[in-house]
Amino acid sequence: MPRKKQSPKPPVATNLDDANELISKLWDRLNDLEDRLNQNSRNSSRPPSSNGPGASSSAPAKKPTGRKRGAQSGHKGSKRMLAESVDETLTYYPDDTCACGGDIAINDSPYRRHQVFDIPSQAFSVVEHQLHQGQMGNNLLAYVAMQSGQFHQSISKIQQQLEQNFGLSFSRGAISEAQGRVSSVLTPAYQDIKETMHNEAVVHCDETRHQRGNENRWMWQVCTAELSCFMTHFSRGAWAAKKLLGDNPENIVVTDQYAGYHYIDADHRQLCWAHILRNMNALAESWGTNKIYGTVLVRLIRLLFRLQHRYESNKLSEQRYRDRMEKLRIAWREQLELASRRCVTPRYQNRCKLLLKHDDMCWVFLSHDGVPLTNNEAERSLRSYVLWRKGSYGVWSHRGELFRQRILTIVETCRKQKLNPLKWIRAILAATLNKTTYPLLNDFKAACQ
Repeated sequence: MPRKKQSPKPPVATNLDDANELISKLWDRLNDLEDRLNQNSRNSSRPPSSNGPGASSSAPAKKPTGRKRGAQSGHKGSKRMLAESVDETLTYYPDDTCACGGDIAINDSPYRRHQVFDIPSQAFSVVEHQLHQGQMGNNLLAYVAMQSGQFHQSISKIQQQLEQNFGLSFSRGAISEAQGRVSSVLTPAYQDIKETMHNEAVVHCDETRHQRGNENRWMWQVCTAELSCFMTHFSRGAWAAKKLLGDNPENIVVTDQYAGYHYIDADHRQLCWAHILRNMNALAESWGTNKIYGTVLVRLIRLLFRLQHRYESNKLSEQRYRDRMEKLRIAWREQLELASRRCVTPRYQNRCKLLLKHDDMCWVFLSHDGVPLTNNEAERSLRSYVLWRKGSYGVWSHRGELFRQRILTIVETCRKQKLNPLKWIRAILAATLNKTTYPLLNDFKAACQ
């Protein structure tokens, strides 16, 4: 809804009552503008990178432990494992005689083994095949794909890397075409992960801005602790959410308060309490009665997190946990009702009214075990795309969008399951070329064990 246009002429008060009313309205407007100006990642949905130098962190400051930085006494160290196969062994012996004049007996086994790893100065080979096919082999295709999907490199950066590291010269169009070839062979793996997601008991969903040429689009994502599935779409509405999650999701979907998810039944949607906390932080950092009710609501949310953490760490019995949660839920609703009527800013009144309307969605975790309080899983998984978006300037074609959603799905799923995405893509390319069994996620996991 467009905002009311400001009048070019200042209002004129004809008497003292009009002047006092005008001052009151201007005072409210001034405080509202200051609230907007003071927004940061702690009290809004803005990312931490938008915080100014003086903005406080979203997490409360930890108390100093008094210990020095670095590894502590008793800390278990980590060492690099020695490689079983080496290309060259250099042996170093001491002098035959000691400085004291005695002879030195050499042990059969070395006193110390130290391996130095390096990359060759020329790490490619040229094999000419008299066939009508591309210039890039499977390993190079997989390398180009991973430089984009895992290391967030733009096509220009990949072009420079190939030239500097390997002496290979490819045009931007050839690299883009290589990404398209990889994208096409990843289709079965992508569809398999997307279908598997529908059978998960709890999923997280989130979306962020996506650029295609001069058009503003959206990158959607649904994920679990072990799977991630991305989808590009021109819409941010419920239509796009249904395409990713289905018309009637049977699993529990953890989301923020965005209206695009309102089509999901209240019994199958858990609102993110971290987003609610940020909104209430903004209310608590406001002025007047806003600050009073916001402070109480923030305390109730922090108590909610503390109860959940104690219950999950077996420090609270289930009966006591549920009794306290029920009392907390009653207190939360009472404070929201008061804030929705007595806050001085309509924007904050509406936020409280919306939370009252969607109250059932805030407490789904009480009736379904294993449902988390926050949507942090989706935000962490979506972070990889946000970093890529910053350095690669978006895409310009439908082929580029398909490549992004598929390569990110593969890379993020492998990251969560501690698998090597490069090996999986190589296996997929080899199976496609040799017309052997296509390695889906479970097949690849079994082969890695």
